[in-house]
Amino acid sequence: MIRKWLAVALFACSCQALALQESDTLEASSSHYIRDDLFIFLHTGPGRNYRILGSVEAGTPITVLDRDADAEFTQVTDDEGRKGWVESKYVTTEMSQAEKLPILSEQLAQSQTSLQTTQRENANLRQQLNDARQQITQLTTDTEQQNNDIKRLSAQVESADKDELVTWFTRGGIVAGAGILLGVLLTYMPKKRNRSKEWM
Repeated sequence: MIRKWLAVALFACSCQALALQESDTLEASSSHYIRDDLFIFLHTGPGRNYRILGSVEAGTPITVLDRDADAEFTQVTDDEGRKGWVESKYVTTEMSQAEKLPILSEQLAQSQTSLQTTQRENANLRQQLNDARQQITQLTTDTEQQNNDIKRLSAQVESADKDELVTWFTRGGIVAGAGILLGVLLTYMPKKRNRSKEWM
């Protein structure tokens, strides 16, 4: 029987020593909060039987100072500077909704501003794209018109060259025909007699 009591005593002492060791290594941290959607009582000691100092609202930022041996209660300092013990299951490292809301609202506002800026930039880019397409269409039309003008002028030049060639051939034929006709006429023209030969 005595051995059992000694074993229980040794176990309790070892648990307390371990808890003290853990509490020595535990540093004060303000990155803790009381869980949302509730309020809890702040006690003077690590248990429900200790006197109640007051209540701590959900989402209140707290500074963790210590924990009891069973880790059921945590010693904290609240935002009013009160020091006491609360149940550990209601302590969380997640930021409360009350504190998240302004941050999320700011992020949403920044996102909306960025979205509006992006939409304006996209509208400007679409307008530039439409202008570029219209310019390309106009340039394509101008190029086609210029190509048609070039073809028409080339046809006119080719026709003029042909007309000039025909004209030169015609003139050459006329000159040649006139020369032949003149030669024939000169052949059949009567020659003048020499008077000196007639007297003889």
